[in-house]
Amino acid sequence: VIFGGPGEATIEKEIFSCLGPEAKEKTLAMTGKTTLRELSALISECDALISNDSGPMHVGYAVRTPLVAIFGSTSPELTGPPKASDNTVIMSSLPCAPCFKRTCPEPEIKCMKAISQDDAISSIDKVLPTERAVFFDRDGTLCEDAHYLNSMDKLKVFDDISSLKLLINKQFKLIGISNQSGIARGIVDEGFVMDLHAMFMDRHGFDDFLHCPHLPEEGCPCRKPEPGMIYQARSRHAIDLKKSFIVGDKDSDMLLAKAVGACGILVQSGKQEGSEHAEYIVKGLKEAVEVILSEGVL
Repeated sequence: VIFGGPGEATIEKEIFSCLGPEAKEKTLAMTGKTTLRELSALISECDALISNDSGPMHVGYAVRTPLVAIFGSTSPELTGPPKASDNTVIMSSLPCAPCFKRTCPEPEIKCMKAISQDDAISSIDKVLPTERAVFFDRDGTLCEDAHYLNSMDKLKVFDDISSLKLLINKQFKLIGISNQSGIARGIVDEGFVMDLHAMFMDRHGFDDFLHCPHLPEEGCPCRKPEPGMIYQARSRHAIDLKKSFIVGDKDSDMLLAKAVGACGILVQSGKQEGSEHAEYIVKGLKEAVEVILSEGVL
């Protein structure tokens, strides 16, 4: 996908002129065709973004898309992305850079020309997400829905959670994602939630367990079906969402899967018997694992 402002249409045409027929068919030209909101949505769905020091660069790290940022006349120390494993900065070592000038006084922009195609490609290879993951809702999926679970004596983990070991054996990451508005309502202590999720990691092999503590009416970006928790996990664990699965018991889980390009599997162990948004509908965790192993093992 090529992004840019209306004034960069000529540059887009130059890029296209360098592409072969097959590459042109696979390239989506979006220069000058998006609003800021649309641009943000499209960047969030990219596996990685390569950009100069620009607005789209800042959008990239804001939506947690793996990023390669190219700097010439400006300084990454001042306007660069936050330091993270999925953010990489490329900059030449020329003594004139950064000069902070909008127009280069030299015959050619040496600081940018010093950055080679190989530099860019090797940097993209470093940040591209490669890990497969299975994201699990908690209540109604991993354990009985106790309606604002707030103590260990109310916890009833489903017996077939033991089947998740088969996913671990196939090198899938296990990530928990749970809406926990009971925290904001004052019904559930956040410390308890974090201890409970640590238990899932210690006893059942989860690599991470994220939760959203906000109320539905707050409109936060992390409450499912919003993708905030998924993008946070992608950033932490280099997850390729298009090779991943989301398992849950509600429409919100299945809508989340569609939003991020993952495969949605609805389990009937919780709130719903079916969902028009699910790619698969199964009875419980054991059947979900069977589907994943049949579809997701490369």
